[in-house]
Amino acid sequence: MKKYVFTGVSLSLLLIFSACRKDMQSIKQTGDLSSGDVIANRIDANKIDPPTGGSICLGDLTNYLFVFTDGSADANWQGATKGFLGDVAVNGLVAKERTSGGVPYAGTLYTNAATQGSWQNILNQNTTQSVGSTGQVGRINGLMANLDNAFAAINAMTASPGYESVSAASLNGLDAQNGIANFYVINITSGMQVSSKINITGDASDIFILRWDADADASNGYQGTVKFQSGGGIVPFGGLKATNFIHVAGDISSSGGGNNPATPYPQGPRYNNGLGNLIINGSDFHGGGFFTGYWLTTGDPEDGQTHSLSNAIFVGGWYTSSSKFSMTSGTSGVYVAPFQHSGIRSLEFT
Repeated sequence: MKKYVFTGVSLSLLLIFSACRKDMQSIKQTGDLSSGDVIANRIDANKIDPPTGGSICLGDLTNYLFVFTDGSADANWQGATKGFLGDVAVNGLVAKERTSGGVPYAGTLYTNAATQGSWQNILNQNTTQSVGSTGQVGRINGLMANLDNAFAAINAMTASPGYESVSAASLNGLDAQNGIANFYVINITSGMQVSSKINITGDASDIFILRWDADADASNGYQGTVKFQSGGGIVPFGGLKATNFIHVAGDISSSGGGNNPATPYPQGPRYNNGLGNLIINGSDFHGGGFFTGYWLTTGDPEDGQTHSLSNAIFVGGWYTSSSKFSMTSGTSGVYVAPFQHSGIRSLEFT
């Protein structure tokens, strides 16, 4: 069932969320190794064993709740909502920003533009818990590159045996908990409309890469629309958290209904990775479609657009190059940070 198993002492590893893989030849020449490097076997520091197709670098993406690198057709962030917690970065030089209604928000809003545009209204509503930062050209350029590179790396990976083409529902009940660091690459090609809980159990060191693509062929874009509704979503068990899951997809959609996954799944826009106090004027989620983990999306392969999102609940982060998105009634989100160990923001296998 396993495709990749990594062994070693204090494996500091493979999916590094805030640092990228160093060139191996450079490492050999300089001896420059650190706990942020992508090393798959710390017993032999000169050995790198990433999954077939290469390692993954998400760069700085996972410091954010949302990263919007386009939005040139529409970039709508509006109420009503339970609220949003986490930093947001937007390509304000091209995004057609708009907003309406009340939007409880806590975090820093970064843009490469000289002003925040219409989204300044969101900051104005949340003066005690949010700040804006303009002129962030280098930051946004870096995040755009991070997103492109992550897509390329994930597309190049070989699917795990038995997971070359599966339905979303078939993952319900998957139990990978065995004390070993497992790495799964899973092609979800059917059953992309999800209205029930998908319970997955594993160890804190496990990583699941889920590629939502009807024909499992990234060369023509990610086909099909992923829709969570009626309380449906991936629910981590065992040592897993939302951040053990990384997804790539094209178009996404959502609608309301159902109920929340049970605690310790984050229940609202709460501090401490969704487990602490609510933000000011925030409230707990009340069903909807749960996007668990880090979601990297492109919008529909044909036009780059994303369905209007109603009651989408993001638990982790959403990073998209979509040209059109609209977060409408009930859509909410809470940032969840990557696993941290010894002050290093990375995924560490021990």
